[in-house]
Amino acid sequence: MTPPPLVVSRHHEVLALLADPRLTVISAPRPPFTLTVAWLRGAVGRFTDGPAHAERRAEAVRILAGLDTRTLREEAFRQASARPQEAEHLATEVLAVALGVRAEDGRQAARAVTAIAAAYLPAAAPPTSGGPDTRATPSPWARQDTVAADDGLVRLSRLLGDPQPQRLAVLAGLLAQACDATAGLIRNALAAGAVAGPVEDLLAETLRHDPPVRTLRRTVTGPGVNGAAQGTVVLLDVAAANRDPEVFDDPGRFRPGRPGEHLTFGAGPRSCPAQEVALALAAGVVQAVRR
Repeated sequence: MTPPPLVVSRHHEVLALLADPRLTVISAPRPPFTLTVAWLRGAVGRFTDGPAHAERRAEAVRILAGLDTRTLREEAFRQASARPQEAEHLATEVLAVALGVRAEDGRQAARAVTAIAAAYLPAAAPPTSGGPDTRATPSPWARQDTVAADDGLVRLSRLLGDPQPQRLAVLAGLLAQACDATAGLIRNALAAGAVAGPVEDLLAETLRHDPPVRTLRRTVTGPGVNGAAQGTVVLLDVAAANRDPEVFDDPGRFRPGRPGEHLTFGAGPRSCPAQEVALALAAGVVQAVRR
């Protein structure tokens, strides 16, 4: 019997649970090295906990620290000025080149990453009516749409010069995680229309008002988490928390420059390590397209 998911939507509760060690991510199996998305999931920090997560995250942070966000923003601006119709995917292309892909292969890399990203995350939890679910719970990793993703990883590895497996996992993981989220941020910011003020304020308000990532999923592993039983899936409703009226005045209104901290990049030990890079890329693209 599977307990129904616990949905948490208040800002202070989501913020506290993001740092709660009794909640873990859904761990991915770690098969032997092959160029498949199943191997990739098992080798990145995102789908693991404890020392393995800390080690893999530290390596990702080390690689990100070597990137110049000003240069990334300028290159994103240059590319988006020349190809505004491709705005959503240019961030992935620019990041792939910064991580080692040859400039002339940037488009190929972006297409490969897009294929990987489509099957990278666990499948969504099945809908529930609110009561206990007596059906067998399918593995969130039992996805059927991995053929194109596996092919994408083969192509991306080649374009990166076939690095050692652990470095490939870090690079491919960073790109896969940035792909849809950054594209969504760019898309939503451009959809806001003509908005006066700095692009940084526009992006911050877009992340609060219309976040590209709307929920984060965790699993209870210890007692005392809002009365939930061990094994309960917790859905942290970031989109709702970002509109909590106790934190944001008139939360449904799109108002760049407002005070308050949105939770779209997460918080605590699993906060997005690439948020500065994502913001630099998005700022360059949005600034170019909105001129």
